[in-house]
Amino acid sequence: MTYGWAVLVVLIIGVIVWQMGILDLSQNVNPDCRGFSQVTPLGWKLADDNTFTAVVQNNAGTILNLEGAGANVVIGGGTCVLTTGMPINNFRPASTQQIDFNTCGVTRSKGEYYRVNLTIRYTNPSSGLTHVSNGVCWGPVE
Repeated sequence: MTYGWAVLVVLIIGVIVWQMGILDLSQNVNPDCRGFSQVTPLGWKLADDNTFTAVVQNNAGTILNLEGAGANVVIGGGTCVLTTGMPINNFRPASTQQIDFNTCGVTRSKGEYYRVNLTIRYTNPSSGLTHVSNGVCWGPVE
């Protein structure tokens, strides 16, 4: 009998929290990016016109050459088409570069949640080695 009351109280509290909107993750999505190595995003957005833009920074401490980039929308689906010309040579340390994509799949509404896998290929001219910086960015559609 005691366990029954405890379960009932937990259920009532759960319903109240759900009705207050605290558990609705789509309303309060804080944009963030995780992963990435030497080339990291400083800012990014997926617009409701199906374009994805990322401003990336060179954190390698040496000049890099950006060879290419790709973006795949995980939530909602779609592969973004790169519109920024590549390669971008002499990407200096601590400098930034905007990378633009379009045709990212299905049309989304403002405020809708998205998650994008972003991959940036770059070469270190000093060593001649090609590397990949990849990670995930997410937030609400703007």
